Amino acid sequence: MKKTLFCLAVLYWFGSPWVTYAEKTKQALRALEKGDYEKVEEILTKSMEKDSINPATEYVWALLYSYEDYPGYHLDTAHLFIQNSCEHLKLQDEDHLDELDDADLYEYDIKNKKMAIDSMAFARATNLNEILAYEHFINNYTDAADYEQAVVLRNQLVFSDVETINTWEAYADFIASYPLATQVEKAKIQYDKLIYEEKTRSGELSDFENFLLEEPGTPYRHSIEKKIFEAYVGELKSDKIINFLQVYKNPVLANRALNILYHLEKFDFINFSKEYELPRNFKDSVVLFEKLNAEPLAICKKDSSYQFLDLEGQIFLNQSFDEINEGYRCGNVLSDLLEVSDDENTKLINRKGDIIFDGYSGEAIDLGNGLVGIKENGKYGIVHKSGFRLLSSEYDELQLLDNALLVFKKNDRYGVMQVTGEILIEPNYDQIELRGKFWIFEMNENIGVTNLESITQSKSTAFEMELPYEEVELVNDRYIIGFKGDTEELISHKLQVISPTSTKRINTRHETWVLELEEGYTTFDPDLGQLSSNVYQSVLQNTQWLGLTRNGKWFVYNKNIYDEPIIGVDSLKLLGEDLAIVFRGSSGMAIFPNKKVVEIVEDQYLKSIGPKIQTETHFLVIKKDGENILYKDGVEQFRIVCDEIGYISDSAFYIKKNGYYGAVGLGGQLIMRIRYNAISQAESGVAPVLYRGKFGAYNFRDKVLLRIDYQEKLKHYNSDLFIVNENGNYGILDRFNELRVEPMFEQIEYWSDSAFLGLRNGLWDIVNINQGTSSLQGVEYYEYIKNEEKEKILLVRKDEGYGVYHNSKGMIVPAVFHDVMNLGNSEKQLYFTETAVPEADIYVVVYYDSAGKKLFSEAYREEDYEELVCEN
Repeated sequence: MKKTLFCLAVLYWFGSPWVTYAEKTKQALRALEKGDYEKVEEILTKSMEKDSINPATEYVWALLYSYEDYPGYHLDTAHLFIQNSCEHLKLQDEDHLDELDDADLYEYDIKNKKMAIDSMAFARATNLNEILAYEHFINNYTDAADYEQAVVLRNQLVFSDVETINTWEAYADFIASYPLATQVEKAKIQYDKLIYEEKTRSGELSDFENFLLEEPGTPYRHSIEKKIFEAYVGELKSDKIINFLQVYKNPVLANRALNILYHLEKFDFINFSKEYELPRNFKDSVVLFEKLNAEPLAICKKDSSYQFLDLEGQIFLNQSFDEINEGYRCGNVLSDLLEVSDDENTKLINRKGDIIFDGYSGEAIDLGNGLVGIKENGKYGIVHKSGFRLLSSEYDELQLLDNALLVFKKNDRYGVMQVTGEILIEPNYDQIELRGKFWIFEMNENIGVTNLESITQSKSTAFEMELPYEEVELVNDRYIIGFKGDTEELISHKLQVISPTSTKRINTRHETWVLELEEGYTTFDPDLGQLSSNVYQSVLQNTQWLGLTRNGKWFVYNKNIYDEPIIGVDSLKLLGEDLAIVFRGSSGMAIFPNKKVVEIVEDQYLKSIGPKIQTETHFLVIKKDGENILYKDGVEQFRIVCDEIGYISDSAFYIKKNGYYGAVGLGGQLIMRIRYNAISQAESGVAPVLYRGKFGAYNFRDKVLLRIDYQEKLKHYNSDLFIVNENGNYGILDRFNELRVEPMFEQIEYWSDSAFLGLRNGLWDIVNINQGTSSLQGVEYYEYIKNEEKEKILLVRKDEGYGVYHNSKGMIVPAVFHDVMNLGNSEKQLYFTETAVPEADIYVVVYYDSAGKKLFSEAYREEDYEELVCEN
């Protein structure tokens, strides 16, 4: 039985088509060795027809197509066959494997051949060294050993082309197409650079802002935000700086913006801090500096070094300095930045001791709005008080105008720039200055006028300045007058020329302005900004009235042309600053500001009287039939026969007869007899009088005639007392005619309502008016340290030396020193006193507080003392 089965198996084996196929594979290989390619094709074709997934057949096909002398040579086809052979090898059963064994083929032969074909394909690509060749290899030989290298070589060629094109679009395409390429990092750098340069080439703020919206991840973000910051803060406008803070979150620039905002003049930072969430460290810093900067400082010198003191005499900064700004020696130092030196190195520090700027050799000038001009090697730059530099030192002069822009000088010419250095107007001018809100430019003695708005707009439009004027005159913040030749131009704050062409003269004295033209006159209302279209032949004007003629008739207005006019007037005369005299035919009227009238006749004597300072009450005197009639605001007050009526007060008037003066009230009743040589206008109800060469006064409040015994006009000591001079000596008289202080003083000065400073025998005393006693005596010289109603402090010099006297505390610093200085201010004092011992070349300095308490003392040699004492 076993023998029978074996025979059947052998018969099956030799009768099976696999035996034939194996022979075919061998035949094909032998034919391939002989170069009989047609035979190979024939064998392989028949083999494939019988079995389409035979790895041995596919292997031979791959060999055939990989031979270069084969007419059908085609590496890609060879690659396809060998790839299929490798794949189908995994699917074969034992019979197929036996065929491979019979053909003397092994798995490694197939895999080696695949590697060889892949290498040939890669060599082909490298020989061509073209992008398409590498792309072909990469797309078709994905599992080749040289695949990664092909990708690298392909990417190099592509990137080389991109570098030749060198546009941000090309780099963007490369990054998108080849995200894993090693050149992507370089491509990103170039992309970021080129798109930044192209999108912001204009330098316009809007382009920078739009670019950040489009490219939020740009590596140039800080640089762009710095440019935006400079544009927003360049004009020091708070609204723009606030806008920057709200939009941009750059911590460094936000801190700078907050510091700039904090130092802006008149900016309400307290309320702003309630609306805007300040960083905690900034808020704490503001609170600290508010406290430190509010403290007036003085200086002292210990161990040859300077230190700062508060007005309590305590060390303010725990630092010593070799030198300080000489101005600090006089005390009351209020600067929030301090100029000090160490080892000949000048630096600017804040009140906390932080260095704001270091190493300059010139000077520091506070320009305002937080800007400090620093002079280095003869040139000026700018640092901000918070400690960052805005401009390098390259300018001959710097000045902040309009709290907004810098006028700078270079090569003896002036220009305008933002505080961040962007030049708005090139330095071409001899002078640039600010008058009111108008910017005045001068070149070759020609002058032009512009404003801040026009200058700031020059960032986007070329600045052009006409210089038509020989001189300009500021009227107010809204108007300025330009003079050219025989004409004048009225220019508004919006730079509109308001006046008609060839205006000869512009009168801006009164409420309505009058413009003189070649053909007559016209008017302008400065409040409404309206120029009249009418032309008049003549004009008369005072504080209350405006008269204009047209066609031979006067139009009379109360102050301005929008008032209902008085029309049909044949002639007009203005009396003083408040009355209008009009005639229609032979009928005349005196018109008061309240428009009440008094009838008058032609050539009648009229006189406007009143105080030197214009009030709401107006008086007119008319002579009629030998009488002088007084009118108050159009209402008759009294009539009196006299030569003249004049003003003393609103309720008293002098009258003159035969060269002598008296006084009457509003009803005309006689108050003072007509016997005086002169009566002056009253002050606080008291009018000085002159009688037979002697001075006195009349107290109209109490109807008391004060003594007429004095060589000088009485001077008011206060509202109730008068300083009088009798025989060259001064005393005090009260308003009830009582001599309170006998005339025995060479001079009297006000100290208080109850005491005065009196000079007698060359020495000053403080004398009680009622008691005649002295609280201070023997003062050779004095000056006020503080002079207020409730508190008065004097620096005095007596025979023994200098001291300090307080009105309620007495002598708080004894008058024994060679010198005394107040290093504080009028509110809080710190006294520096000095006593010299010349024989020992020693100066002893003692410091006292505002209450006169001794704080500490120091002894100095002369050279050290001279470097400490204030020259003023």
